Amino acid sequence: MQDYGITPKGVVIKRLDEIISEIHDDLTEGWGVNTRLNPKSYLNVQLTAFADKIAELWELGEQIYHSKYPFSAEGMSLDNAVQYGMISREGAKPTYYPIHCTCVDGTVIPKGAMLKSDTNPSLNFIAPNDTEVTRSAFNSARIRVAARTPSSAYTVALDGILYNYTAQEEETEADIINNLARKIKSAEFVITTEADPPVIVVSSSDKKESHELILSGNLTTVSVTGLVTFASEYNGEISLPDNTITQIATAVPGFLSAVNQVPYIAGRLLQDDAGLRKSYADKIYHMSNRMLESIRSAILQNVQGVKSVAVYQNDTNLVDAFGRWPHCVEVVIDGGGDLEIAQQIWNRKTDGIQTFGSTEVAVTGDEGEPVIIRFNRPEFVFVWYQITVSLNRLEVLPPNYVEAITDIVTEEMFKIAPGKPIIPQKMIDSKIYATVPGIAFIETKTFYTTNNADTPEEYLNGVIPISPRQRAVTDESRIEVLLDG
Repeated sequence: MQDYGITPKGVVIKRLDEIISEIHDDLTEGWGVNTRLNPKSYLNVQLTAFADKIAELWELGEQIYHSKYPFSAEGMSLDNAVQYGMISREGAKPTYYPIHCTCVDGTVIPKGAMLKSDTNPSLNFIAPNDTEVTRSAFNSARIRVAARTPSSAYTVALDGILYNYTAQEEETEADIINNLARKIKSAEFVITTEADPPVIVVSSSDKKESHELILSGNLTTVSVTGLVTFASEYNGEISLPDNTITQIATAVPGFLSAVNQVPYIAGRLLQDDAGLRKSYADKIYHMSNRMLESIRSAILQNVQGVKSVAVYQNDTNLVDAFGRWPHCVEVVIDGGGDLEIAQQIWNRKTDGIQTFGSTEVAVTGDEGEPVIIRFNRPEFVFVWYQITVSLNRLEVLPPNYVEAITDIVTEEMFKIAPGKPIIPQKMIDSKIYATVPGIAFIETKTFYTTNNADTPEEYLNGVIPISPRQRAVTDESRIEVLLDG
């Protein structure tokens, strides 16, 4: 067995003192004189200088060895190492907000147009592309009478379904609007009217959906609201409440108002080495022959803003205990855009396997036909923590112990995938013991609910059960750290 170099235990290098000792041994044997007698001799000084360069070569060899492996390489070497698995470092990305933009029908919001948030300080959001706001892809529209034509039909078509009303000669525009509104009956739309001026307001029941509107020539639109994607000025996750991006900073003719009302797609900073190593372990399965691993890996690698994902299947001929259809796959995913997720599922799922879930997205099939892909968004289980720590008199508790424990809890909870139960002693307590000195005992109690408005009633010990379609979440405001003794 080799003592140095590449050994069964990995790379083992010679230290400087070992190199000097070996050279002395060789010279002493060859010359017949003990070369170690005078440490300050000319020979010893020269020998030490050369041995140091040899030691540097050993260290270089060790660095080259470790640079070939994702879990030991760093920086550019890590980028090169993960490429063997067809993985790359995630670059910095802005946060994308779908904004409800109300415009005159046909208005083009140009690339570079800017919105500002109502927050202090305000944040800028920029349109990455030219986008036309039109009735052909609307979320809400206000319809009025363009020409009053008695005994003529007034027609509204929503996603190809026609709604007609034939006006009587004595009817006013308000009568026509009200009677036509009564004709429109669809669960996908909310229909209301306004009196001054008389208009029908057609709004999608789903704030995230776009629909097609066609009007007869005697009707027109006052305004149309469509979804336009804006990107944050800076990279990273920029989280803002609904109804806070409303200021139009770039004047665009026909652009009337803007507001954020649907979830954003989270951005990210340039992935660091630790994050790349972790994601490498998750994404390497994109080359797997196993469908579930391949779907999960493809989503993590190719969909921006994904926080967690779990993939399940029912490979039986019967509906399973969770309501999944026979021979189907179910993806439960937090974050990411619907279309991007659906495309990755379509790309990776096996032919003949159905997709299961309440979110339905149409993607383009192999022959250009629309294919419905289904998946689920998780139900959130909100978890409160009450962590009581007892002092270890033999060690010093750091002054920032509360912040350290809070950071550990939030970090560990962020890693939890949908369907994974919360075991505080295993995932929280053990990490606190290992990271925060001065603690003799930890007692962790929890309270959990699916209603975000609830507050803790009683903290209890034990495991928090999480169903396959749920994901446990917490934040700093739900973590209480107490000191006992």
